[in-house]
Parts: sequence; structure tokens; C-alpha cells
Amino acid sequence: LAGAGITRMMAELGADIIKIELPDTGDGARFLPVVLDNGRSAWFVQHNRGKKSLCVDWNTPEGLQIIKDLVPQVDVVAENTGTPEILAKRGLDYENLRKLNPNVIMASVSAFGRSGPRAHEAGYEALMQAFSGVMSITGEPDSAPVRCGVSALDIMTGTLCAFGAIAAILHRQKTGLGQRIDGSLFDTS
Repeated sequence: LAGAGITRMMAELGADIIKIELPDTGDGARFLPVVLDNGRSAWFVQHNRGKKSLCVDWNTPEGLQIIKDLVPQVDVVAENTGTPEILAKRGLDYENLRKLNPNVIMASVSAFGRSGPRAHEAGYEALMQAFSGVMSITGEPDSAPVRCGVSALDIMTGTLCAFGAIAAILHRQKTGLGQRIDGSLFDTS
């Protein structure tokens, strides 16, 4: 959800967003509660308004090439794929994207960040609330830990990464250099 938040905020500021979705499954957020009459969730509609969507199978050479052909044309790549290996094995990690577009900015969201002892572990909002201790301060006194009512870590991580991407665009205007933005749910918590 944090990755969608990055691009939602950037779309609201006027950026052209091309969202890459996998065939067959697409974005699972379409089915989050509350599902509207059109079969899409209210959350999905709100976070994807103003975005273009492209369905590409990045597990095929043709699909991967479509994505790589887009990279020289973009300012920012935002990703929320989970672990660094997912992009690296496809040649879509920051180092490889820079070969296609030396000025590209990459905003990445993960559970634990791209470095450190847990960088290769995946995670999601509820797990990070528990892992960081956020759940221990939520709920009734003398009760078990409770998940926050809203996905606060996803929302804030997306916000921090969107702000970082915008700061990176300003930095690139002054220096000509792109950079990597690394946001993690754990750091936000």
C-alpha cells in the first residue's frame, strides 16, 4: 500500500504515472474492503485515480523489455516489490536502471530497508506494527496488542518516500544527479 501512496501523491501534484501490473492477478488492492459496485475497492479507486495502468508480465523477455524501454523516459521509478532480489534478478534494481537512465530517481519501499541484517526479509503493515512495538500501545489497558485501525505505517512511509522523491527531483535540477530513496515500514514505525 505504501508504494501506491507514493505515486498517488505524485499524481495529485501533476505527475504522469504509469503503474505496472502483473497479468492475471493485477493489484490485489482492488479487492480490499469496501468493494464498490464496479468490483473495485474504494481504497483502490482512491489510490489509483489519475494513473495509467500497463499490464506486463515481467517474467517474460518481452515483458521485461517493455519495462526497460520505459525507464529512459521517466523521472522517478517507485517500487514496493518486497525484497531487493525481486528486482535484481530481473535487472530492474537501481544500479541497472541507472545504466538505462543515468538521472533516474528510484523510490523503494520495503519492510526493513535495502541494507542491514533484515534487508532480505519481506513484511507488511500488520507484521511491522507488531515487530516494532506499535501494537503494544494500541488497544485497551491490560489487553493483548491490537493492530492500529488504519495502515499508519504504509501511509507515512508512502508520504516520506513521495517527499524524498520530490526532494530528489529538486536535487537533480541543481546537480544533474539522480538518486535512490529507501523507505521502510520499520524505519517509519
